[in-house]
Amino acid sequence: MPFDNTGAPYNFTAILDESLVFSPTKYSQYSPLFISAAYAVAYGSCFAALSSVFVHTFLWFRKDIVRRFTSALKSERDVHYRLMQAYAEVPTWWYGLLGGVFLVLMCIGVEVFHTGLPIWGALVAFVLSAVLSIPLAMLVATANLSFPAQVMHELIAGYMFPGRPIANVLFKTFAYIGTSQAIGFSGDLKLGSYMKIPPRVMFSVQVVASIVGCFVVVSVQDWMLANIEDICTPDQKNGFTCPTTTTFATATLMWGGIGPQRMLGSGALYSPLLWFFLIGALLPIPFYLLARRYPLSFWRYINIPIFFSGLGQVPFATGVNYMSWVLVGFLFNYVIRKYRFKWWMRYNYVLSAALDAGVTIGMMVIFFCLQFPKGGFELDWWGNK
Repeated sequence: MPFDNTGAPYNFTAILDESLVFSPTKYSQYSPLFISAAYAVAYGSCFAALSSVFVHTFLWFRKDIVRRFTSALKSERDVHYRLMQAYAEVPTWWYGLLGGVFLVLMCIGVEVFHTGLPIWGALVAFVLSAVLSIPLAMLVATANLSFPAQVMHELIAGYMFPGRPIANVLFKTFAYIGTSQAIGFSGDLKLGSYMKIPPRVMFSVQVVASIVGCFVVVSVQDWMLANIEDICTPDQKNGFTCPTTTTFATATLMWGGIGPQRMLGSGALYSPLLWFFLIGALLPIPFYLLARRYPLSFWRYINIPIFFSGLGQVPFATGVNYMSWVLVGFLFNYVIRKYRFKWWMRYNYVLSAALDAGVTIGMMVIFFCLQFPKGGFELDWWGNK
């Protein structure tokens, strides 16, 4: 958590005016913003991950990307694609019509509700999300690891809309969620191909679920904010401390309010973090050259974007999160892949999706059947504490 010059948690409301716009006068009267070593490492890692993912993608996948854009799908020899030819493909105009309608709704929303984000800013976020979809999708396909691209979006919005946190969070959300949803949708289509679900059925289910989800999520959040006492505070009695949301909000106020110029500008306290951009851009090159020189060696497994992306989860991830990730990854992507390769090749991808769905279903069952009837208190079971 960021803190002020007295060591207390930083009070962002002290530097905003009534319109939630950054006030330089109040900022000078209050305190500069200080961040912990963990936050500094996380932001530096995100900067390095951003530059490294473009260099890594260019070095390793430039020919594949060009081939995908220049060759027809029918030339692919993938057995799943051949079997899926029995179903009608989704027409391109379906995607175009859906994208056009919601693009218009996005522009209307940012303009009608006086968010401070101009329509051209929303369109820039839309284009940025489209550009980043391919390299970040390759990273997710390689390691099932989300890329912390929101840090870059915060920086861009901080320079484009200085002193406007609301505009910053909307720009970040449009750009980040656009890319994230594109990657998730592609993954679902791939899973549908493995399970031989007709493409038009998969498309329709995704669209309906997304629309319903918008209203359900907003309704649930409104109910929680209105009915859960002390929600998103460190001492909330039922554990609704919102670590990810708090990190998201803090970053928005940091880069959208105080701004990157005061944090990373010439002579600023955290300006050395900008060196991580250069570090991230240079590191993939020697490992790529070593992998080309020794194609069957350990060097071909070194992935710099994955390394830095993993470090970027530091602010809200704990040791338990990291150890669970390492153990599951080692078991299924090394042990089983090495000794039970046929099983790994056939079931590992589907198992990953099944585990994600199982966690969600289990969470709902535990909460609504066990915790909620008892007033939402923590379950006092062996192993919980």
